[in-house]
Amino acid sequence: FAAMGWGVLSPDGSEAASGGGHQKLSKVAFSALKVAVNATMNFSNPQDLANNDGTNEIVRTDTGKDATENHLDDAQVAMGVVFVLFLALLCEPFLERTKLHFIPISSCWIIIGAVAMFVKYKIDPENDTALLNPEIFFFLLVPPIIFNAGYALDHSCFFGNFKAISAMAFLGSLISAMTIGGFIYGSTQWGLIDLDIKPAHCFMFGALLSCTDPVGVMSVLNASSFSKVDKNIKTIIIGESILNDAVAITLFKTFENAAWSQEKGAHGSNVHQKVPYAIAQFIYTAILSVFTGVAFGLGSSSISHRIYWLREYPKIELLGTFFSAYTCYCVAEITEASGMLSMFTCCLVLSHYHKHNMSETARTASMQLSAVASLISEVVVYLFLGITVTRSLRTDEILLYNNNLVLLSMGLCLLGRALAVFVVGLVINGTSNDRSETLSIAERFFLWFAGVRGAIPFALAVQIPSMVRGQLVTATLTIVIMTTLANGCLTAPLATLLGLTSDPKSPAKATVLLNAGLWTEIDLVMSRYFGGQKRVVAKSFIITDEEEEEPVQAVLYRRKESR
Repeated sequence: FAAMGWGVLSPDGSEAASGGGHQKLSKVAFSALKVAVNATMNFSNPQDLANNDGTNEIVRTDTGKDATENHLDDAQVAMGVVFVLFLALLCEPFLERTKLHFIPISSCWIIIGAVAMFVKYKIDPENDTALLNPEIFFFLLVPPIIFNAGYALDHSCFFGNFKAISAMAFLGSLISAMTIGGFIYGSTQWGLIDLDIKPAHCFMFGALLSCTDPVGVMSVLNASSFSKVDKNIKTIIIGESILNDAVAITLFKTFENAAWSQEKGAHGSNVHQKVPYAIAQFIYTAILSVFTGVAFGLGSSSISHRIYWLREYPKIELLGTFFSAYTCYCVAEITEASGMLSMFTCCLVLSHYHKHNMSETARTASMQLSAVASLISEVVVYLFLGITVTRSLRTDEILLYNNNLVLLSMGLCLLGRALAVFVVGLVINGTSNDRSETLSIAERFFLWFAGVRGAIPFALAVQIPSMVRGQLVTATLTIVIMTTLANGCLTAPLATLLGLTSDPKSPAKATVLLNAGLWTEIDLVMSRYFGGQKRVVAKSFIITDEEEEEPVQAVLYRRKESR
C-alpha cells in the first residue's frame, strides 16, 4: 500500500512511470505484502480446508481413539520432561548439602541427560531423538542467559577490568581461531588426519572452538566453591566468555559467508586473500553489534525516564524490558550482526539506566525472573548435551568419531588458548602504567586453564555445511565434555594453589574506575536524558533536585572546592 501511495507501483503490481530510488525497496515491500496475503488466504479459505490432505499442520487430522491415544502419549512425555528438569534443578542443593563443591553442576546436568536418554532407548528403542536444533537454541535458550549475564553484571568490576576482557575477547579469540583453523587445514594438506574439508570449514571449526562458552563458564564459576576466588579474575573470565562467544559467532558467520569454494588439495593462495577480508568484515560486524545494543538500551531508558505513568503498571515495565532486549537480539540477527553481543551491550545499558527508572516491584521482578529464565535455559542446554552423548555412542551413520581429529582438536584448543593468553598478557602489561591493571603469571595460567567450552560451540558445529560434519560434531562434543569435567573440577583447587583466593585488587580497580572524572561527567549528562541512579558513586554524593538544574561543570567544580 505504501508503494502504491508513493506512485512507484501501480495497483496491479507493475512499476509506475516514476519512483526513482524507491523502486527497489518498493518491489521488496510489495512482494512481501503479496506473500503475506497469499499465506493468509491459504490458511483461511474454506475450500482449502475442506480439500486438506493432512499436510497442513494447522488442521488437526486425528480424531476419536487416535486423538485420545496421542494425547495420552504427549502427557506421558511432558511428565517425563518435567521430572527430568526438576531432578536437574535439585542437583545444586544436593551438592551443597553433601559438600561436593568441587563437582561442577553442569557435569551433573550432562549425566542426567545421558541417563534419561539411555532409559528412553530401553523403553522405546525405535524412535530416535534429533540433534539440537540451532534455531531453537539461539532464539529461545541463549537470549535468557545473555540477558541475565548483562543485566546482573557488576559494572564496577567489569569496566575496571575492561581492557583485559576486551583484549581476551577480541584479540584472543582471533588468535585462537586462526591457530586452530590454520593447523587443521595444514593437517589435512600434510595427511596427518583423513578429512575431506574445505579451508572455510576449517576456520569455521577453529572459530567455534576458540570461544569459552558463557553457559559453561558461569555454571562453573557461580558455584559455591568459587566464592573465595579473586573477584577481578572471575569477572575477566565471565566477561571474556560472554564477549568472545559473540566474537566467535561473528567469526563463524564471517568465514561462512566468505564464499571459499576451494577444495582440499587446491593451491592455498586463495586462503591468504580471504583471511584479511574476513578479519575486516569481523571488525565491522562487531562495531555494528555494539552500536545496535547501545541504541536499543538508550532508547528504552529514555522512554522509561520520560513516561512517568508507566511506573503505575509494573507488568508493562517488566514486559517492556524483556521486549526491548529480545527485539535488539532479533534486529541484530536480521542485519547480520551478532545478536549475543548486541543483547549483552543492550542489557548493560538497561541495567545502568533503565533498571533504576522502573518501579521497585518491576525492578525486583525483572532481576528474579531473568535469573530463573537463565537457570532453566542452562539446565535444558546441558541436558540436551547429555542426550546427544548417549546418542553418539550408538551406531550412527551421522555421528562418527575420528580419533585423530579429536586428539588434534584438543591439543590445538590448548595451544590456541595458550598463545592467546600469552599475547594478550604482553599487550596488557606493556600498555598498563598501573601495576594493579597488569596480569601476573599466575593469573595468566589461571585464564588459560579456565577455558571451558560449552553448548554454543556444539550448536555451531551442527551448522557447518560440510560432508564431514558428523566428525566435527563429535570432536566438538568430546571437547565440551572433557573441558566441563576436567577444567570444572580442577579450577577451584588450582586457584587456591596459585594464591588467587583473595581479592586484593578489587578496591583499587574500582577506585580507579569510579574516580574517572570524564566518565562521571558524561554519566551525569546522560542521566538527565536517560535516568539511572543519578549519583556520583565514587564519593556517594546524591544529585539533589536543585543541583539537577545546574550545569554539570558547576556541580563538579563546587564539590571539588568543598573537598
